[in-house]
Amino acid sequence: MEQGLVLMVVGMVTVFSFLILLVGAMIAAASFFAKFAHLFPEEQIKVKPSAAVDPGVDIAIALAAIRAKRS
Repeated sequence: MEQGLVLMVVGMVTVFSFLILLVGAMIAAASFFAKFAHLFPEEQIKVKPSAAVDPGVDIAIALAAIRAKRS
C-alpha cells in the first residue's frame, strides 16, 4: 500500500511539473510572437457583396440545384 501511494505521488508530481513547464513555455512563446507580430501582418480578406439582395434568390438557386441534381 505504501509503495502504491509513493508511485501515485511521484506520478502526480511529474504530471503537475510537466503542465507547469508547458504553461510557462506557452506564455513565453505568446510573448515572443506578440513582440514580433508587426513584422508579419495578416492579410485582410475582402468579401464581395452578394449579387442577390433578396434572400429568396439564394433559396431559389439552392432549390434549382437540388432539383437539377435529382433529375
